[in-house]
Amino acid sequence: MTVVAQSGFNRSYDLGGHAAAFCSLELSGDTVIVYGTNYQNGASAFGMLFARIDTFGNLLDYNVYNDSLEDDFTLVYQNSFIKLSDGSGYAGVGQIFQRIDGYMAFFDIAGNVTKYVEYEDQYSFVEFFKQVIELNDGFLILGEKQNPITYNADIFVIKTDFNGNIIWERKYPTLNRATYLSKCIILNINEYVISGSTTKKNVPTSQVTNTSKIFAIDSLGNLKWQWESQPSLDEMGAGTTFHTQDGKWVYFSARGWYNSTYNEISRQPIIVVRDSMFNLIQTDTFGVANSPVTVFLNTISLHNGGWLAVGTNPQNYATPPLSTEFNALSGWMYKIDSNVNKVWSRVDTAFWSTQTGSANYLYDAIELPSGSIIACGYNRTYEPAPKDWGWLIKVSADGCVDTLSCAVLPTHSPSLSPWENLRLYPNPAVSELQITGAPTGLWECIEVLNMSGQSLIQLYHTRDDRLDLRGLENGVYIVRLTRAGQTTARKVVKQ
Repeated sequence: MTVVAQSGFNRSYDLGGHAAAFCSLELSGDTVIVYGTNYQNGASAFGMLFARIDTFGNLLDYNVYNDSLEDDFTLVYQNSFIKLSDGSGYAGVGQIFQRIDGYMAFFDIAGNVTKYVEYEDQYSFVEFFKQVIELNDGFLILGEKQNPITYNADIFVIKTDFNGNIIWERKYPTLNRATYLSKCIILNINEYVISGSTTKKNVPTSQVTNTSKIFAIDSLGNLKWQWESQPSLDEMGAGTTFHTQDGKWVYFSARGWYNSTYNEISRQPIIVVRDSMFNLIQTDTFGVANSPVTVFLNTISLHNGGWLAVGTNPQNYATPPLSTEFNALSGWMYKIDSNVNKVWSRVDTAFWSTQTGSANYLYDAIELPSGSIIACGYNRTYEPAPKDWGWLIKVSADGCVDTLSCAVLPTHSPSLSPWENLRLYPNPAVSELQITGAPTGLWECIEVLNMSGQSLIQLYHTRDDRLDLRGLENGVYIVRLTRAGQTTARKVVKQ
């Protein structure tokens, strides 16, 4: 049977309050279930939001739950909400802000809270509950807890029964570094793979480095194996991580550089492909490293292979207020096929003000049977007073919204790649490598990396198309080339 795609939309939702944020999505038939937060008029704090919206964007109903002690449910994350496998309802996790405890809430199919469990940890300073996973005998809750002595964050995993009672809990610190969760995936009944990042706290911004960290635990929380990249800004953490059928590891990350003008780390999203032993196979970049908030915040796998990344991307629209600066933070979607080719990209802004601009964030997405995609997040406007709106945007499998200009990259074709004619020769090389067929202009950066991702040679702002390899040992390397904001990588052999 052919599934016909519905028309797209770009809608924001008031929900009658000061602020609303859509953070995590599930699909139930032709209904989108939204999990997030809402600050209602007359309420003393944020509440936990459960909303039902049809796939045309019409709000069906919603519930807001406020804490009985007049605290708030400020922090809810992507991946923090799931549909229960028996069809009885949903479960979500988050953080109670003032008491800084984590919680898990259970909902029936109509969105009524049926059970609520708060988890207090006297040995933790702050707790961030970020992800919940259903297993065949209970749940996994994952996130970070801040050590009250070192103040570093440590990834934690809690195993509960189906009533939310704790069976075991483990923490996975990194020596002298803070460790942050990205996501957990279940490989089998005795192997749970967790990805994240580490960084050293309390150092000058110019000395900040990150690592990508991926490790596996068994069903009792015992560490099975772990891998970590070298501290640098080449990889600022392993984001959403996928294990392909041929045994490769694919994850989304970011490359950073220190901007001394603003004393900040600018980011450029990247995709990283490694083999089963975590040797580097391929990297590719997205957008331009022009801001600390050029990021992918989440990635989902697609039914026919490939991935969709969502996040934020600063835009400079050709209208006031700031013609030479970014005047909007736009929602960003990027589709990548299973061969890591870029298929299409789009940025969207729900509101626009010529006086104050706007901010638009995308946190999560779901794919419909037709291949259409619905992404969620929130918009922030500033006139006449600051206000946040829940946000849904729906696009076709080709990245188009019927009612808006379809500003996307065309479907990938080899002839469209600026690197189509690129050659590095001779390969294998003895002493010198020649680069030909590349787009003209200044090389922003030429790097040579070993198969562990360590940068061994860096050349910046050069027009030289020759690369001296005589200082390297014989072996396999990755040459990464950046010109006009575009980056590609090629494998070479030194002999």
